Amino acid sequence: MEDNNRYYQSRHFLRLLHRYEKAVSEGHMPYLEADELTDIAEYYMTGKQDEKANQAIQAAIDMHPDAPDPQIFLARQKMFYGQLDEARAIIDGITEQEDCEVIYVRAEILIKEGRAEEASDFLDEQTELMQDSLDTFLYDCAAIFMDYDQWELAEQWTARLRETYPTHPSLPIMEAEIKMGLDDYEAALPLLQDILDDEPYNSEAWNLLAETYVALEKYPEAQEAADYSLAINPQDSNALLMKANAYMRDDQMLSAIQHYTQYLEKQPDDLSVQLSLAVCYNTTERFEEALALLAKAEGYARKLSDRQTDLSQIYLMRAYALSRQKKFHEALKAMQSAREIGGEQQSWQFDIAEAEIYLWNGQTKQAENFFASALAESPEQGETLFNIALAYSNAGYYDCAIDLLDDVWTIYGTQEGKFVVPYLADCYLSKNDMANFLKYLQQAPSCNREATLHLFRDRYPGIAPEEYYAYAYRDVFGHFPASDPSGKESLS
Repeated sequence: MEDNNRYYQSRHFLRLLHRYEKAVSEGHMPYLEADELTDIAEYYMTGKQDEKANQAIQAAIDMHPDAPDPQIFLARQKMFYGQLDEARAIIDGITEQEDCEVIYVRAEILIKEGRAEEASDFLDEQTELMQDSLDTFLYDCAAIFMDYDQWELAEQWTARLRETYPTHPSLPIMEAEIKMGLDDYEAALPLLQDILDDEPYNSEAWNLLAETYVALEKYPEAQEAADYSLAINPQDSNALLMKANAYMRDDQMLSAIQHYTQYLEKQPDDLSVQLSLAVCYNTTERFEEALALLAKAEGYARKLSDRQTDLSQIYLMRAYALSRQKKFHEALKAMQSAREIGGEQQSWQFDIAEAEIYLWNGQTKQAENFFASALAESPEQGETLFNIALAYSNAGYYDCAIDLLDDVWTIYGTQEGKFVVPYLADCYLSKNDMANFLKYLQQAPSCNREATLHLFRDRYPGIAPEEYYAYAYRDVFGHFPASDPSGKESLS
């Protein structure tokens, strides 16, 4: 939630932080209240400055050994690193068990253990104790479930907040964010637009709007929304992230790299963004930069018990980059590491990735064996066969890719399977078979416009996909097909 960020930007906190940092820089620790030192530690923790956070919280414990706030911070820190038993032990040792923060941490531990429904029941049992600040309690409960992506439970607690306090100022943006969490972006869009009609300088709403537009594949609108947020606050890292995501999803990788890099200058330890940037580097064949970033991401992911799936993805991306650099044995080693972490349920996906490594090394027979294994284990034959076709195409085996794309078309049927048409056009172009290239390119926009744009827009910049065929025809034959007297192409 944005509340903490607002507090960290407030004059009160900035004065407090300045006083603290000035004293530390002079070699001594200022006397501050336990909650003040805890706020400073949380600020450092939010910025991934663990060493400074630990220094501040240790000062709080030394000065106020019986205060609950530093102990609650330590419990959250243990919980963050997956040390749930230690976190619970710290909470059990706090005298003020009815402190709302103690209650929240107990609920969060349950959520981290995969017992979100029990966490909700536990919080419900505490409601009687919180009657003096019920609005804050209901808000905090909803926010907790939002923080842990437990959107159905968040919706239930937000409904209770609206029923009891229908004019609570945070309700509109919470309800919009919950719709987004439930993947109902169409419903979130008008909610966010209403908020911005009333509060045009609400940067949080602009960022959520940008995220919603990205999900709805409206990338120019997403970039514009992020720009509004940046106009309000040029230092808004979330706005940079939303803009980078929009560029990446729109296949504008160079712009995505620029904005992800700017974001990481502000939030250097954001693992998810490190991985997004690594994808951009791999896509643009900047493999050395990808490998360096993946090494950094691996070090960070290993510290966090709940980021094992990220480790698997890191090794997969490393294997891809190494295979493209012709470092075959190193790529296979990275692939094995991905398999060890990913587990059996992903084995068919790993088979496709490993087959592609063999393709790039020219070992087609071994690749075929892994592709066959993937097809045998995959729950979706048509989708897997399509991914295998793309692997052959990416590695330059265009005849194999064409045969497989034809098979995919047959599996899906005449209408549903026509999404492969732009990919067929791309393969024939790579083979320099211009007759078949033109044949399939002419059909491509009506069959799969998005893929047509993705595959050919760099070749025909500034031109609508429906016009690609005419310009391709002109490139081959020197004139537009069936031109009318004005010189404009006729595609009928």
